[in-house]
Amino acid sequence: MFAHLGRLLCRFPWLFVAVATVVVGMAAGFGADVVRHLTLAPGWDVPDSGSELALKQLRDRLGKDETPVIVLFRAKPGLTANVDDPAFRDAVEAALARISQNPDVSGVQSYYGNADTRLRSAKGDMTYALVKLKLAADEGMGAYQRLRGELHSERVEVELGGELATYVDVREQLAKDIWNAEIVSFALLAILLVWVFGSVVAAALPLVIGGVTIVLSAALLKFFTLFTDISVYAANVVSMLGLGLAIDYGLFIVSRYREELARGGSPELILFATLSTAGRTVAYSGLTVASSLFCLLLMPQRFFQNMGLAGGISVGSAMITSVVVLPALLALLGPRVNRLALPVLAKRSAREEGSGGWYRFSQFVMRHAVPVLISAFLLLGAMGLPVLHLQVGPSDSKSLPISAESRRVQEALDSDFRHAELSPLVLTVRATGPAHTAASLAGLHELTQRIQALPGVSRVAGLASLTEPNNQAGALTLADYQLMYEYPDQFPIAELGLREYAKGPDSLIFVYYRPAPTSPEARALVRQVRAIPLPPGLQEVQVGGFPAFHLDYVQSLRDWVPWVILAIVCVIFVLLFLMLGSVLVPLKAVLTNLFSLSATFGILVWIFQDGHLSGLLNFTPQGSMDGTILVLIFASAFGLSIDYEVFLLSRVKEICVATGDTIGAVASGIQKSGPIITSAALLIGIVLGTFAMGEVVFMKAMGLGLLLSVIVDATLVRMLLVPASLRLLGRLNWWAPKPLLLIYQRFNLSEIDPRQTHPKDQQ
Repeated sequence: MFAHLGRLLCRFPWLFVAVATVVVGMAAGFGADVVRHLTLAPGWDVPDSGSELALKQLRDRLGKDETPVIVLFRAKPGLTANVDDPAFRDAVEAALARISQNPDVSGVQSYYGNADTRLRSAKGDMTYALVKLKLAADEGMGAYQRLRGELHSERVEVELGGELATYVDVREQLAKDIWNAEIVSFALLAILLVWVFGSVVAAALPLVIGGVTIVLSAALLKFFTLFTDISVYAANVVSMLGLGLAIDYGLFIVSRYREELARGGSPELILFATLSTAGRTVAYSGLTVASSLFCLLLMPQRFFQNMGLAGGISVGSAMITSVVVLPALLALLGPRVNRLALPVLAKRSAREEGSGGWYRFSQFVMRHAVPVLISAFLLLGAMGLPVLHLQVGPSDSKSLPISAESRRVQEALDSDFRHAELSPLVLTVRATGPAHTAASLAGLHELTQRIQALPGVSRVAGLASLTEPNNQAGALTLADYQLMYEYPDQFPIAELGLREYAKGPDSLIFVYYRPAPTSPEARALVRQVRAIPLPPGLQEVQVGGFPAFHLDYVQSLRDWVPWVILAIVCVIFVLLFLMLGSVLVPLKAVLTNLFSLSATFGILVWIFQDGHLSGLLNFTPQGSMDGTILVLIFASAFGLSIDYEVFLLSRVKEICVATGDTIGAVASGIQKSGPIITSAALLIGIVLGTFAMGEVVFMKAMGLGLLLSVIVDATLVRMLLVPASLRLLGRLNWWAPKPLLLIYQRFNLSEIDPRQTHPKDQQ
C-alpha cells in the first residue's frame, strides 16, 4: 500500500496538494462555527439508571422541562445592604419586573413574593430569586442569554448562577482557552521546530499539518453533530490531541525524509523509503491511539462516547494528513526542504554509528539492566503512592476561575444561604390510578412518612405533604388529604398541590436533607430511599436529583471502566503484535504502560485532590478527583504513552532485521530515534502544557495529566525501562508461537528496508 502511495505521490504531487487545498478550504468554511453546534448538556447521565429515568419522566410525563436560574442580588455602593430595606426591595422588584413579560420564564420565586426565608442570606445583606427558565432545543442557551440581557439594575448587583449558568460560563471560558492555547502553541512550536530542524522550510511543514488537522477535525466534528449530540468539551479534545499528534507525526516524517535525502537516491526511492518506515509507523501509531480512544464508545454515557469520537477524529485526521498531504508537499519540495537554513543550527551533523551520548547512555543502561529496571519501577511506584487515597467526586462551579459569575453565586450560596435547599432528591411516582384518588394518596402518604423517618431528612414536599418550608411534614392526616383532593375547588392548597406536584397518575416528591449534596451521606440517603418497598397503590418510583445522579454515575464507572481498560489493553496488544511479530514485547509494553500510568495518576491526585501546586496552577482543590477526567486521561494517555515506544521499537526492529544483532539494534535504535523522540515529546508537551494553563479545571487536569504521561514515558519508560527490558529479554524479544507467526506474516505491519526491496534500487 505504501509503495503504491509513494509512486502516486511522486507522479502527481500537485494533484494531491490541489485536492487537499480544496478539501481544507471547504472544511474550513463548514466547520468554522462548530462550537455553536455543540451541546451544553455534557451527557453524563447513565442511560436507564434511576436518576436518568426520573429526569425523563419529569420532562415527558409531568411536563417539567425547565431549569431554575439563580438570580443573586447584592447592594451596590450607596444602597443600604439590607434586604428588608424598602429601597433594596424596590430595586430587586424593579429588576425582576423586567422579565415579567419574558415568554421563556415560566415562574419566579422571590423573597418578597412569599417571605420564604430560605431566599434571604443569614446576614440579611443578600437575597436571590429562582427563575424557572424553559428549555428548548438549545438546552435553554438562547433563553439564558436573553434573560441575562434583561436583568440589570443601577442600584443592586445582579449575578446569575445555577447549573445552566455554570454550563454557559464553562462554554465561554473553553472558547477563550482554546483560542489562547492554539495561538501560544503555534508561536512556541514555530520557534522549537526551527531549532530542531535548523531550517525554516522544514519547520513550517509540521505546523501546516497541524493547522490542516484542526480544520479537518472541526469539520468532521460538526458533521457528526447532524446525527448526535456532541458535548462542548469535545472541541478541546480535538484541538489538543489533533494539534499535538499532527506536530509529532510531521516531525517524524520530515526527519526521516531528510535522513533519506542525505543518503541519496531517486526522488521516488527517497519518498518510498520515508513512507515505508516513518510513514508506516505513523499510520500504525495513529491506529493505536485512535483505537484506545474508540474504546470509550463502550461506556454507556454519551459524554465518553463523544470524547472517544472526538479523539478518534482528531487522531485520524492527524494520521491521514501526515501520510498523504505531507509526503505530497515533500515530493514538491525535494532538496528545497532544507532551504532557509539558519547558519548556526545548520552546522549540526548526525552522529556516526556507535557513537554519541544516546548510544553511550543505552550501553550504560544495558550493562546495568537489572538495577536500572528495579530502580525505575521503585521510582514509578513511589510516584503512584497517592493513588491509594484517591477519592472520586463530582465537579462543580469550582472548576471555573474565581472571576466566573456562576462560581461567585455558588460560593455566596454555600457561605451565606445555609438553608437554600437547592439540590433536593426528586422522586417521580406513578400510581395505579390518578394521583389524587384515595388509593393513590394512601400509597403516597405511606411513602412520604417512611422517607420523612429516614435520618438526615429535613422535610418532604409533595402531594401528600403540603406544608410550609419551615414546618415538619405530618401536620395533615391521610384522611385530610383524601378529603381535600376530593373537593379541590374548596381547598386552595389542594388545588395548588395538584398544579405543582401531579399530572394524571404521575406525581412529584421533593426530599430535602441536611448533608451536603456531594457528601457520602447524601448518596447513602438515595440508597435508603430506593430500598423502601413500594406501597400499595403505587406501581413505580424513580429517585433523581444530584446525589442520585452522582451515585449512579460512580456505579457506572465501577461497572464499565474495567471492561474499557481490558478492551484498550487487548487492542493495543494485538496491534503491537501485528507491528512487531512478538508476544513478549507487546506484553511488556502494556504492563509497563499500566505501571507508568499509575505514576501519572498518583501525581494528579497529589496536585488536584490534595491541592499541592494549586496556587501555582491557579485552581481551587475540591478534595476529590472527577471520575470523568480519570477515564479520559487513561484512554488518551495509554495511546500516547505507547506512541513513543512504538517509534523506538519499530526502529529497533528495522535495524535488527537488517543486521541480525538484537543488542546492537537496541543501542543503534536509541541513538537514531532518541533525539527525534525527545524533540517530539518536547513539542507535544508544549501543546499539552498550553491547554493545562487554561482556566477550566477539567481541561487543566486533562492537559496536565497527558503532559505528565508524556514526560514519564519519554524519560523513565523510554530511557530506562525499554532498553533494560530489551537487554534482559535478548532473543526472546521477537519470539512468538508458530501459529501466531503465520498470522503476523499474513498481516505484516513491521518496517522493512526499502533500499533492499525497492525494485529500482536493485537494478
